[in-house]
Amino acid sequence: MINFLFEKLDTVDSTNDYLTREVESGKVNKDKILIAKHQTNGHGSNGRSFISDDNVGIYFTLLHFYDDDSELKFITQKAAVAVYKVFKHTFDIELKIKWVNDLYYNDKKVCGILCRNLIKYKAVIIGIGIDLFENKNLNEEIKDIAGYIFKNKKDLIATLDSNAKLSKDSCTYKNVYMDFKSLDIDGLVIDDSMLWEPDQIVIDIVQYIYSLIKIEGLPQLYIEKNIIKDKKIYEDCNLEC
Repeated sequence: MINFLFEKLDTVDSTNDYLTREVESGKVNKDKILIAKHQTNGHGSNGRSFISDDNVGIYFTLLHFYDDDSELKFITQKAAVAVYKVFKHTFDIELKIKWVNDLYYNDKKVCGILCRNLIKYKAVIIGIGIDLFENKNLNEEIKDIAGYIFKNKKDLIATLDSNAKLSKDSCTYKNVYMDFKSLDIDGLVIDDSMLWEPDQIVIDIVQYIYSLIKIEGLPQLYIEKNIIKDKKIYEDCNLEC
């Protein structure tokens, strides 16, 4: 059974930075998930910022204390595969992995992954940002690059319902449905922001990550050809494309 701490914040500078500070100060010494509705200073790859507006994405970090350095091998790629698998299983949506830390949908980036190894503490920070819904506040610089997976929450629920492979009795279906569906009680629709609880999607991604980091290397079993955007991953891993 996976044993970890779980925390959710409305706003944080960066989920990666927050957990890094907790580790360095000795405040936390076991695995932990941190979810934020909004990041004021999210990090992207190569020192770029990561846009993290309220209620349009899932922004979380997994802090994992490892026993052996082998758990770090291909950690970013394995996190990408975990995100892919959750959206494939839950929504029957095919994201595509771009080597090594981005996922695309409809030829636009919808997910970024940034890992940080805290060597002194034998801990790794795995930060994942997913652009779930359309963000109408994107600046000109990135609006042609950044995409989204669902138009809105109604689109998410409709896609969830249309996945014939997902049992309507499963915990994943029930929890995701309740996480995102607005409730109409006596004609009063609850504000969407009150229902921003993407716990099940995050937990499912983390469970996949835990299962993958225990596997040595990156075997063919976990590289599905239709999720790779280019052939470099096969060349680097000595796999046949």
